[in-house]
Amino acid sequence: MDSNQMGNSSLDIRKTKFTMLKEQQCTLNMRIRLAMQLHDTQTQADLEVKLKEVLEQINHIVW
Repeated sequence: MDSNQMGNSSLDIRKTKFTMLKEQQCTLNMRIRLAMQLHDTQTQADLEVKLKEVLEQINHIVW
């Protein structure tokens, strides 16, 4: 495998990981909204911690 193919493979992996993280972000946002509507503050807080972790991973990939 030459360096160009390895570079493309690495880029594909990063794109896939980024897409997965963005989907997790969207899902967590929806779950947080539901927890807010249900006035479930503990679940909301737990989900916000998970969302923060996902956002940190996204920022790591982007920057």
